[in-house]
Amino acid sequence: MSTSEVTQALEGFEASLRRLGVPVVDRLRPGLTAGQVEQISAEFGVRLSQDAAAWWMWHDGDRERYEDDWGTPGLTPGTVFSGLRSSLTRGTWFHLATWTAAFDDPDPLVDTLEWSWAFHPEYLILLDRDSPLVMDCSDPEALDSPTGLYSAGSSIGRTISLTERIGWWHWALDHGFWLLTDDGRWDLDLTKAPGQLVGLEARDNAN
Repeated sequence: MSTSEVTQALEGFEASLRRLGVPVVDRLRPGLTAGQVEQISAEFGVRLSQDAAAWWMWHDGDRERYEDDWGTPGLTPGTVFSGLRSSLTRGTWFHLATWTAAFDDPDPLVDTLEWSWAFHPEYLILLDRDSPLVMDCSDPEALDSPTGLYSAGSSIGRTISLTERIGWWHWALDHGFWLLTDDGRWDLDLTKAPGQLVGLEARDNAN
């Protein structure tokens, strides 16, 4: 998708959150400029795809750092939307925690499967949680960078584009699967869950 199409989808989702009175919208930070995105990502040696850049140009998180106000309800249930620099810092931590020197020159007969499970530097954390929602920017020129849930031992599972995922977020709001409690927190009505939950985080890593 083009940057404008991704931005339009994100702005539409934000509008839905505002209509529902979801508190996170009042904490969303101003978006980055294209120059800021390029500068910050270059510091980490990563090139963002246009989809990834559009994400942080929309808003640079609802908090500056992953550690800030961890218990505060996020953009979607159970997630933390960090600024780009914090996201890249977290990604570096995940990479170092799952990577070994052997993966820099993997033996196709020995290391390939294990290597595929590691957290790659090109995985950008969009929303953090136990299994973070990431975008794979291995091909920064791709028009639709895949998104999926990263889980140690199973890579990022099944993937869909960011705009497809945002469409499922709209579905969750429109059908009452995601609910807002009286104290401004997220809840789930599992009786409203669709049969297929790819895009709503619950089964992205299923086979």
